[in-house]
Amino acid sequence: MLISVNSGLHSARPGKERIPMEEALTFFADTGFEAVDINFSAVIRREETDHEPVLDGDGWRERIRGIKARADKLGLMISHSHAPFQFRYDDKEDPEYAFCTDMMLRSIEATSILGAEYIVVHPLVSRDRKKTLVKESIEELAEYAEYGRKFGVKLAVENMTSTSVKELLQIADGVSRAVCLDAGHGNIHGMDLYQAVLELKDSLKVLHLHDNFGKLGEGVHCDKHLPPYFGTVDWEMLVKGLKETGYQGTFNYEVNVSAVPEEAREEMARYLVRIARTLLGRSR
Repeated sequence: MLISVNSGLHSARPGKERIPMEEALTFFADTGFEAVDINFSAVIRREETDHEPVLDGDGWRERIRGIKARADKLGLMISHSHAPFQFRYDDKEDPEYAFCTDMMLRSIEATSILGAEYIVVHPLVSRDRKKTLVKESIEELAEYAEYGRKFGVKLAVENMTSTSVKELLQIADGVSRAVCLDAGHGNIHGMDLYQAVLELKDSLKVLHLHDNFGKLGEGVHCDKHLPPYFGTVDWEMLVKGLKETGYQGTFNYEVNVSAVPEEAREEMARYLVRIARTLLGRSR
């Protein structure tokens, strides 16, 4: 399993413009990562200090080709991407709807340019975040799944804090038969992650790995995206399930360290790589 990281781990920094993605790739290669998950979630954020510009303007395809070339030169595999998610696919009255859907479509095409097979998408949830909307998710994601087929890109549906394994498989079966298991969201849901991996089996294509304290707190407020062993996820059992099922994807972190001072991020990144190697039984 290649050790992978979400590109936002280094690019995001509160109160400042994002670090260019090309520069972030160099940081990841230098600190021992082997693959990267390209995060498009911030392309629809309008704040100057939080906006990810890689899909802006008419020259965005060339920018994405440059990112792919940089990753190749550094020896980083681009394992998959993450689509924008801070909008509701079903809210066509949203004044930002046209912009957000355009960025969704661009992110799918960009994923193809990057050479990745999967783009992670969120299902629809109720306004109070307590229920995953299975039928509505399948209906609203159908357009994007069809668009992805034009570019050889599949939508990997992610479990939210309200999503059971059964619901996740139902949505994935109606969209593209591909799943992203988010360990932190599953922990909040009360999911047995070892059993979840066994049930997902061949549908499991992508991982979002981070820690938290489970059901302590309410909803999004306990979704802390902490490094492994900073919360209550049973990492050994999760990895046991991955090995038993022959999982073929990457060991991909989605840890939030944006508040960590830039001067200290190298040590944090190397810690994450070391933990992954330990869990996977790798000396290097």
